[in-house]
Amino acid sequence: MMPTEPIPRPPQPDFPPHMPPDVPQPPIEEPEPDILPDEVPNPNPDENDTPPKLNA
Repeated sequence: MMPTEPIPRPPQPDFPPHMPPDVPQPPIEEPEPDILPDEVPNPNPDENDTPPKLNA
């Protein structure tokens, strides 16, 4: 088998054709969640603090 030469591709533009390079793009702001995962409140602290009682 003969090695195939790589097909030269045209240079890719840095920007898509519909986006002119001289127009600055605004930063994408992600919405912050109201409650962070580390700050999730305990819905029933009294029930979770006591061990479950066995009904004998």
